[in-house]
Amino acid sequence: MNKKAYNLAELVLVIAIIGLVLILLYKTIRPSYKAVPLAYSRVYTSLDDAVYNSFEKLREINGIFPGADGNPDPYKSAQQLCRLIATDPAQPEGEGYINTIFYNCAQNFKTAPAYMTGNFFNDDNIAFIAANSMKFYISPLQQVRVKNGVSKKQSLTVRYFIVWVDLNGKKGPNSAFVNKKGIIDIVPFIVTTRGTVMPAGYPTTDATYFTAYVQYPIDSTPMSSRSRTYYDAQSAAFNGREYPFYDEFSIRDSLLRQHQGTALDIKSYSPQSSGYDKPCELKKETDEPLCRVEINDRF
Repeated sequence: MNKKAYNLAELVLVIAIIGLVLILLYKTIRPSYKAVPLAYSRVYTSLDDAVYNSFEKLREINGIFPGADGNPDPYKSAQQLCRLIATDPAQPEGEGYINTIFYNCAQNFKTAPAYMTGNFFNDDNIAFIAANSMKFYISPLQQVRVKNGVSKKQSLTVRYFIVWVDLNGKKGPNSAFVNKKGIIDIVPFIVTTRGTVMPAGYPTTDATYFTAYVQYPIDSTPMSSRSRTYYDAQSAAFNGREYPFYDEFSIRDSLLRQHQGTALDIKSYSPQSSGYDKPCELKKETDEPLCRVEINDRF
């Protein structure tokens, strides 16, 4: 029986179909960069809610937030934070606010390195894996001296943890360092012992991850400023000044000095904002900050 050969048009069509399938497959298996803003918003909201609820729950019973006592153990404090924010699947009615499918906050708990100079994220130091497959790593307790924005002659110590989150779980690039495409999927957050969560590192300068705006005082018009990167919003609201008594967001510069050369370091970035946003200007240096930084919700 004679077999009909493919003509040129049919051959081109077959090649085109194969090419389309390969493109779709590539987009399926590579990291989904378009999903980064949604994933970042979700994890920030979840972590912020978990820390806030834990802090308030402890305050109601006169408890102490991990690392806030007089002479804290850096590693034990990190384990305590892990137990506060993550739910043990074996004890769903126990502590924790983030549902997990893998829980390592008990005897086998290990911290991530305090200063991330390389990719030290592995299965051994995972704190927990959330129900959405995001992996969480927690550094030991650290501290930094911060200038008091109200009184320049004074300073205080701010204690904090770094919580690293792998936004896409097992998918690549599984790195906290910017790659050739200008993307990272393991992102850092600062959690202070005063119950504040703030974004940190490279994502604060890249609108791919999230944007923020300056919330002006209630009695001013307009009510809020334009959307911009988180780093720029901080500069616009505080002009690089630090007001740790009132707004923990403004300890950014001290943390960057503490972590130069690590994955938290922001290289070659100059804020696009110069000076205060007009409604944020203070009449006296002793005034409290008039503005605050808010994260844009991308849900």
